[in-house]
Amino acid sequence: MSFYSRNMPGFVFSALFMVLLAAPGLELMAQDKDEPEAVLGVVFSEGRRTVDVDLSRADDKSSEFYITAYDLARIFKATKYWKPGARKLVLRIGSKDYLFTIDTRVVVVNGEPVLMRVPARYVDGAVMIPLEFVGGVLSRESAERIELDGDNLVLTIGTPEYNVTGLRFEKVNGRTSAVLTLTDELLYHVDTDTPGLLRLKIYGGRLNTLKMSAVDGKGLFRRVRAEQTEYDAYLFFQVEQSASGFRVEFTDPEEGDHEQNLVIYLEKGELPEIPDADFAGRKMVEIFEPGSMAERGFEIEKIMIDPGHGGTDGGRVSSSGVQEKDINLDIARELKGMLVERLGVEVLMTREDDQFLTLTERGEIANIEEADIFISIHCNGWFHPEAGGFETYFLAPARTEEERRQAREENSAVELEDAEMDPEKLEELDFIIWDMVQNEFIAESSELAETVQKELAEVLTIRNRGVKQAGFKVLRGINMPAILIEVAFLSNRSEEKLLQDQSFQSSVCAGIVEAVRKFSSGKIAADAGAPGTGY
Repeated sequence: MSFYSRNMPGFVFSALFMVLLAAPGLELMAQDKDEPEAVLGVVFSEGRRTVDVDLSRADDKSSEFYITAYDLARIFKATKYWKPGARKLVLRIGSKDYLFTIDTRVVVVNGEPVLMRVPARYVDGAVMIPLEFVGGVLSRESAERIELDGDNLVLTIGTPEYNVTGLRFEKVNGRTSAVLTLTDELLYHVDTDTPGLLRLKIYGGRLNTLKMSAVDGKGLFRRVRAEQTEYDAYLFFQVEQSASGFRVEFTDPEEGDHEQNLVIYLEKGELPEIPDADFAGRKMVEIFEPGSMAERGFEIEKIMIDPGHGGTDGGRVSSSGVQEKDINLDIARELKGMLVERLGVEVLMTREDDQFLTLTERGEIANIEEADIFISIHCNGWFHPEAGGFETYFLAPARTEEERRQAREENSAVELEDAEMDPEKLEELDFIIWDMVQNEFIAESSELAETVQKELAEVLTIRNRGVKQAGFKVLRGINMPAILIEVAFLSNRSEEKLLQDQSFQSSVCAGIVEAVRKFSSGKIAADAGAPGTGY
């Protein structure tokens, strides 16, 4: 965003001074009605959450909608200059100034007058700008794409690069399905922990939340709500009580079609004549195709735990001198004992003491031992002491600068293997190779990461930073589901103390054990102990 410059018109200096003297709340419109006359949905391509903005009309006879200068400035991150005596307002949006005069149809754009159909207004202490200014003047003058759908009252800012492009519902032979159209075969995660709700997370998904949420359900699907976060897309499907099972799969695209279809099938169960509380609270079960790997279940008999760093590679060091390698080993040792005691599985560790291992050797040990899953334990760190929380990673190309930074820091140990190797060059190095080996387990790795993150959230009260993905070298080439857990921040004083606390470490281990239990196919003893309470 551009700020105030010396090239501004002279009256703006006066305006800036006058606005400091003006009464607060000048821009806010006093609503005489409980409900707005209309609502404008705003979609941002940059990843900001979709927002709703109230619209109003100047009078009962007018068909023109108005938006407050306050909301306009908030949407476009504009700077406002209001001169009450002259009844003039300047909005600086990007590199351009837009001068409005109350009750005048002319808006001056960097000194050039442009005529609107209706004038700007001043109503109940609020400067009101015609919505046509956004769809007409601003869309022509702005450097970024601005599109106003006047019929559906949807404003799109920027050029969204959606990879989740469509949603439709189908009902054939009593079976209901939701068909999502994607440009790529993206990773996804499904859960039905809340009865009557199916939650679909699409890693790296980008979608138009207003468009997706507006789609009417059909059959067993009642309605859908879409949500876009900075990293991923979410779809929440509300389903009928009679929906007893679901199945999710990609279907083969038709010949010549470059898009992928991700299909959610719902199966109908027997609905009691008078549904009781027990039936209403049942969760759907996942239905698998005969012979599929998912149907056979993922059996866990041997687990490889990797205490990060060690020996000459100390990892992160706190301000008081606590080394990450020691914390990682303490947690790994307790996790090993808890897994053996509670789940009765065989547990191995890449290192049992303060030993240096290359990142490659750690994966090779897991492959040679033919472990069923690989869990790497680490502590996080950041230059800002307030950063904190726990997060779980699985191996996939990083999507954000934060994920790339995390991969570079964890991969920095490669310089101890070979001084000529650059950890930054490992971001995309060998992805074709690991894809051949690891691709079979990406879905399982993301599933394991989601399960671990969810169970840790049940026993820890520090910030839940979510599931992420990055190109960690220690996870590459591992022939099994593999994750890396950043337990907490050594750079955070309070979390540094927690990381040394036996009770906190036990809570972390208990959450991981419960996650492994839920991820497994049922081979693990059903009477194993429950996780303890934690921070």
